[in-house]
Amino acid sequence: MAGGGEETAARKLIEVFMLFNKMNWNHQPMEPKKKHSELRLLVVIKRMSKQSDEGVKVSELSRFLRVTSPTVTQLLNQLEETGLVVRKEDPKDRRAVRVSLTVEGDETAKNALRGYMDRMNGLVEYLGDDDTENLTRLLKKVSVYFEQLNQTDSGGDD
Repeated sequence: MAGGGEETAARKLIEVFMLFNKMNWNHQPMEPKKKHSELRLLVVIKRMSKQSDEGVKVSELSRFLRVTSPTVTQLLNQLEETGLVVRKEDPKDRRAVRVSLTVEGDETAKNALRGYMDRMNGLVEYLGDDDTENLTRLLKKVSVYFEQLNQTDSGGDD
């Protein structure tokens, strides 16, 4: 290894993050022929729709997912083609579009969420309560660190 063979803490972290990327742990198909990004969007629409019967605005979805509106729109096009979502004009703002799940989309979102929860519950069982709590605490801390770093790198505009 570089640095005279000594393994630094930073190098260990890099290796662990690389392992997660290689494992593809978060992208296992839970529904046949559906991409992880599509399933994630369906689940987010389902959860956000609980706050409004009118559906969810594309801008709200993009803000929540931290991606651009065109990215969300592209995914919505695919989901609409397969009959999982419907778009309609916002009754209060005709410039805005609201998105809702179809019956099939709702069922797909439920199945995806159930599959994801099964995997996470399996991880909790594998780690035990104490290690799960420590991992959760540390990952939240990591998230805050990278969020602050990203704000610093972008000048705080995001």
